[in-house]
Amino acid sequence: MQKFGYHTHTTFSDGQNTIEEMLDQAIKLRFEQIGISDHLMVHKNIKQSPSWEEIKDNAAFSDFESIIDLCNKHADQIRLQGKQKGIKTLVGYEVDYFTYNGWEDEFKAFIKKIDFDYLINGNHFFMNQNGEDVFDIWRFNSKAALEDVTVYLKRHFETMCKAVNSGMFNFLAHIDYAQKTPEYKQEDYMQQIDEVLAALKKTNTGCEISTKGIRKFGHCYPSENILAKLIKQNTPIVISDDAHHISELGSYFEDAEKILKRLNCQRRLKL
Repeated sequence: MQKFGYHTHTTFSDGQNTIEEMLDQAIKLRFEQIGISDHLMVHKNIKQSPSWEEIKDNAAFSDFESIIDLCNKHADQIRLQGKQKGIKTLVGYEVDYFTYNGWEDEFKAFIKKIDFDYLINGNHFFMNQNGEDVFDIWRFNSKAALEDVTVYLKRHFETMCKAVNSGMFNFLAHIDYAQKTPEYKQEDYMQQIDEVLAALKKTNTGCEISTKGIRKFGHCYPSENILAKLIKQNTPIVISDDAHHISELGSYFEDAEKILKRLNCQRRLKL
């Protein structure tokens, strides 16, 4: 069974436990290694998001330059704790990819100035056409939206494609996160999803099977039909727990292993 996890959150963003507590739990679980991947949501208009009050303490920022020192200090703490506790510990971020003009260039410049080992792309927002306005998917109010929800959903998958094709990310998180939107029906967006899968194959980017879906909904992220396609095209797969609390670390990994075995997954991702 996989004895490591790379998709975890601490009190730096929206996690409930400290770095030290997460590492202690990883050691109890006899993990070989652990990656800390707190959220990184950086958008120039993030404070105008309707859900700003709910997300402002979750590593959501309006510019990159002002958080360079903050991120490097966070990395220092992660590496120090890993060294002190004797467990291989990696520094990562779960990054929301935004599409307004100049964002990607700003991000590329930013990651040259910070200490990290890996990047996850995990998108949690809908955007308008030019990417200037953002709406938290989890709290999205389709009745108050300026565009039809189907437009936002299609754009959401298009954003994933852009993120994957950028080549900056080690793996993609929760492809079907959009199921949090009541109007979402997977069969209506398979064309867009298949385009994401094609981008993963083209760039040799990994993808997670997230046990958070099992915890929340009784089934994994992504759904098994998407996962089967990923495995068929030989995309490297990693099990993630998306742990926001020590009790979630390593949760349902056995269930995920059974799914991967049943689908004959031959290629796994390990950093």
